Amino acid sequence: MVRGAVLYNFNEPLTVDSLELKPPRADEVVVKVAASGVCHSDLSVQQMKLPLPPPVVLGHEGAGVVEEIGKDVTTLKPGDHVVLSWVENCGKCHYCVAGTVHLCDRNQQGLMTGEENVFVKNGTQISRMAGVGSFAERTVVRATAAIKIPDDVPLDRACLVGCGVMTGVGAAINTAKVQPGQTVAVFGCGGVGLNVIQGSALCGASRIIAVDLSKSKLELAKQFGATDVVDASSGDAADRVRELTGGLGVDYAFEVIGVPAVIVQAFLALKRGGKAIVVGVPPFGSEVPIPGFPIPLDEKSVIGSLYGSANMRRDMPKLIDLYMRGRLKIDELVSRRIKLDDVNDAFTAMEKGEVARSVIVY
Repeated sequence: MVRGAVLYNFNEPLTVDSLELKPPRADEVVVKVAASGVCHSDLSVQQMKLPLPPPVVLGHEGAGVVEEIGKDVTTLKPGDHVVLSWVENCGKCHYCVAGTVHLCDRNQQGLMTGEENVFVKNGTQISRMAGVGSFAERTVVRATAAIKIPDDVPLDRACLVGCGVMTGVGAAINTAKVQPGQTVAVFGCGGVGLNVIQGSALCGASRIIAVDLSKSKLELAKQFGATDVVDASSGDAADRVRELTGGLGVDYAFEVIGVPAVIVQAFLALKRGGKAIVVGVPPFGSEVPIPGFPIPLDEKSVIGSLYGSANMRRDMPKLIDLYMRGRLKIDELVSRRIKLDDVNDAFTAMEKGEVARSVIVY
């Protein structure tokens, strides 16, 4: 039996229950979870903004130690330290062959359904969020979703690379491909937004403008590389971004909240030829009223960014190495270390904007 935080019904608190964990299939591994970040996407599932039906063990930003492997697994062994990836790849579909492994068909199935149910409670099948389910002491994942890392990397920091760090830094490096000297605005300075900021700084952006309603988050943004800050609670944020860039606007505006109105603000903050990168996930079924005139005449565009357009086996070692060399801030992202029983309090703190990341430590 394992303890896990289960969402039984939308818009209700999670319930920490004792669950049965199924044995791994041939291509799966059992992971003893050491730590899991509490991400806004977990909250979005609870609030029915992401279409993942309960009952489900939430959590998708985890790290731990492999305990058991399926009979066909050759890339991992018991005792290996791993970061869990909610984007895996089959290596065979159109997208994997084309080199865009983060768009793999298997990944889409896992995101929408949680894939196969690996948890059971009194005969009730319970799925794992995004094929991970890191809000549990142990979980079962496909071997391709467990990325081996060096044993000396702290797991309560490494877990954040499994989502927030990779999503944010990757959006700047992989999706936008920010070039030295270019200008950037980041709308939303939570855990992922801070990583967009430091990713843009790593790329050599000359101006990084952080936009948020929270003064404390704007102060934190400066630590991660923001050169300017805009308090979105006073005045039009897009106008302020253009003012700070001499009326031009920015080369890249990242929206990291998932609010349609803010996506429009990011688009309006662009210079001619600029690109709005949508990292935040808008509620299922929502629409974004982008003005059409500037799209062809100003060559402005809107681009989605899933998981930082990452190839985890390529990018994970790079980010871990940058962290271990002191060039990537991860320690500073951890606002609170909590127990699994405190997960609902972590949701409340996140919704109030009080934290960059709460980390469950098992």
